[in-house]
Amino acid sequence: MKCMSFNIQHGRHFTKGVIDLAHMAKTIADENADLVVLNEVYGKGEGKDFVGQAEEIAKILGYHAFFAPAIDITGHGPYGNALLSRNPMTETEVVPVPKAPRLYKGYYEDRCLAKAVTEIDGKKVTLLGIHFGLQPDEAELCVKTVLEAVEKSPYPVVLMGDFNLTPDSPILDPIRAVLTDTDNFFKGECNFTFPTDKPDIKIDYIFVSPELTVEEVSIPAVVAADHLPVTAKVAF
Repeated sequence: MKCMSFNIQHGRHFTKGVIDLAHMAKTIADENADLVVLNEVYGKGEGKDFVGQAEEIAKILGYHAFFAPAIDITGHGPYGNALLSRNPMTETEVVPVPKAPRLYKGYYEDRCLAKAVTEIDGKKVTLLGIHFGLQPDEAELCVKTVLEAVEKSPYPVVLMGDFNLTPDSPILDPIRAVLTDTDNFFKGECNFTFPTDKPDIKIDYIFVSPELTVEEVSIPAVVAADHLPVTAKVAF
């Protein structure tokens, strides 16, 4: 199965500066991804561009969608993460990340984990999607939320999203202790994912359960949103 982590910045085309959900869908279709996590997604809201973005992209692709709102932005609508799957999803759940104690100066935002179960080739897998906060205490609570979901899953796990952390961050260590970082199998010249035009940091990840075999990892050099997508082909 092919997995994709993709922060779409609410569908805003990086160079055109307009909402272009069709282009986001094309980016996914070109990679032929079976499981997708989208970050920075709007649900149905007040503005003309703020349709249910995950559902619209899924409709173009012929996929199934689950939107997990984390916050509500006045004048726009609910905002959060989304899961897309080629096959139907069950046991869908929005898991709120506990509020951080706000120990650091800087921007804070409520976060959530999107969770669902789907089948690939007759085998069940738990799909998790998250967008970490910018501050260390936020990130640590995101890790705690992820680990609890992984522990509860009776099926192999695919965890994807924008973690807002570089690979050298020790905050990621507890996740790496239980899941495989697919970046270990990346064979390209550069694993940076942000920003699209001149990427100089890696903050987008795909982690999988140890029982899943990582066959190929890539970072398609496509101009779509402000992040480059990350893909990983894995097998049971």
